[in-house]
Order: sequence, then C-alpha cells, then structure tokens
Amino acid sequence: MKPVPQVRTATTACLAALALATPAMLTAQTILSQGHMDLGVAYEAGALEPHIHAHDPEPDGAEYGPGEAVILAGPAARTTVPANPAFSFLGAPDSTTYILPASLNPELPFVGLAAEEVESGVFVGNNLRLTLSGYQGPGEFALFTVDAFGSPTAHMNTRDGLSGADHVNIAAGSHAHANWAFSTPGDYSLTFIASGTLAGGGAIESDPATFAFTVIPEPHTWALLVTGGAALLWRARKR
Repeated sequence: MKPVPQVRTATTACLAALALATPAMLTAQTILSQGHMDLGVAYEAGALEPHIHAHDPEPDGAEYGPGEAVILAGPAARTTVPANPAFSFLGAPDSTTYILPASLNPELPFVGLAAEEVESGVFVGNNLRLTLSGYQGPGEFALFTVDAFGSPTAHMNTRDGLSGADHVNIAAGSHAHANWAFSTPGDYSLTFIASGTLAGGGAIESDPATFAFTVIPEPHTWALLVTGGAALLWRARKR
C-alpha cells in the first residue's frame, strides 16, 4: 500500500478534510489538482511504458507510474452536456458532467496525451496507440476532441462498453490535448495499454497501466479540503 499523504497539523479542519478525502486520495503518494501534465508513453529498454508526466516544477517536472498519483478534478470541472445530439455520448442534454478540458483552465489539471520521449523512426509510421482496456468508477468516462466546427469525436466511451475502438493514436514525438469527461463524482480507475509496430519488425504492447482520477464537485467540500488538508491536495513530491 502506498503511504498516506501527510497532514502535519491535526486541527479539526484537517480531520474533517481527511474524512472527506476519497480512498484514492488517501492511498496516493501524490495528488495533482492543477497544472500541465500528460498521460505519456515512453519506449525504454525495448518496452513501452505509459506514465503521467507533470510539467511542474520546471524545467524537468516529475513522472509518476501507475498507482503513484491521483489526478483531481475540482468544482471548476462541472458543466452541462450540450443540447447538440452529437454530444449524446456524454449523457442527456443539459445534464451535469465533469470535464478536464482540452484548453487550459488554471483551476484544473491540463491533461495531454504525449509520446515526446519516443524517437522518430522507431515505430512504423511513427504511430503508437493508447487503448482504454479497463475501467472502474461510479459513472461513465469519455475521452473526446472537438474540431474547429464544434463537432465532437469520442475516442473512448465507456457507455457502450469497451473494445479495441476505445483508443487514440499518438505520433512519436507529439503532444496534444483532449477532453476527459466523467459523468458522476467519485473515484475512477482507467487502465491503458500502449502498443505499436517496430520499424525493425514485430508488434509490441505495454503491460496494462492503471491511473486514478477523482472528481470532487462541491465548492464547500473543495474549500474544506484545501483549508484543512492542504497536504492532501497539493503535490507531495517524491523525496
């Protein structure tokens, strides 16, 4: 079990914050609540390795493997599903959903998809695939992009079950952003497999890698957690 993030002052507010913290928050070494980060894919020693790369602190940031961090969506993630039927994969029109957006919001994690650590020419067509192979949570999850005309594309969507269609292609050396949508507050576990075909021959894939996301929608809950349990919410860097 991972060590519990430490709260140094045992005030009433701290104890209340601990009571409000979700299981994922209590077992993570690090909680990422804002700033630029990526779900990245690296290729090292003949293996593909998905990981979270937080770009802060500069210049190099920090990397977290499966189970080492929770990406936390606070109240600013709360929004409503557009009336446009093309967004029906998010739920009923005007229903509540929670989105970590593809554009920067300083109050939320800015989560990208990256293969910047993979050199050009290693994989056929410089193409890697990241597939959602497993999922647990209190609601549904979708990863989607929106084009310049406002039309969405759902790359991953748990509402219709999981299959090989729940994937994104990532070019070696690239970095992009998408929208991460959760239908209900609570803890989510998303399991990904990275795969590709080596230019020298042979398809390879990573071991399944599970990453944790938590949605906390209520402003008063968020305020209490920040005030009483700051050590739970701000990044507890590995020492």
